[in-house]
Amino acid sequence: MKIKQKKYQATWIGFFLIVFCFCGCDFIYRILQKEGAQEKDLIGVVVSNERNEKIEEAQKLLKLYGYKVGKIDGALGANTRKALGQFQKDNGLKQSHFIDNETWSQLKVFERYGLVIAGELNIYAIQVALKTAGIDPGKPDGKIGRKTLSAIKRFQEASGLKPDGKVGFRTLKALSQYLEIIKD
Repeated sequence: MKIKQKKYQATWIGFFLIVFCFCGCDFIYRILQKEGAQEKDLIGVVVSNERNEKIEEAQKLLKLYGYKVGKIDGALGANTRKALGQFQKDNGLKQSHFIDNETWSQLKVFERYGLVIAGELNIYAIQVALKTAGIDPGKPDGKIGRKTLSAIKRFQEASGLKPDGKVGFRTLKALSQYLEIIKD
């Protein structure tokens, strides 16, 4: 019995050695850590103390949506990982703390509606969405004035959100219902 078990173990060890030799570490990493491999594909290799544009973009979006990422520095530190995990949990995604394909897509969802451009709120699009929702923000001019702020609060209250005037993830999600997806 022990001989069969050792032969079985040796077969698997041999299989993994062959796979490792021909496919390398990356192949095995992709099998064992799918989200980490997707993150590597999306943002590249993360180097300590080196700014990464994709990480910086993710940090800006997380902060815009109301998550605490700490300093926006393009580094994938503990605060950013924690914010990613919370964002994933809040959006029904697997809580991996990695920037995988699903997480990246969800982070960028409001760009498809024009509500966010280059990690910043597009106030003009917000005003258009408010107007379409039947709440007058004044003439759409791309600026948050008194009338637009009041309209945001009224919209939030009508949508069952906290009427604080802050345009975060939940408010953007509610506003996106009043805009069409922008075609590429």
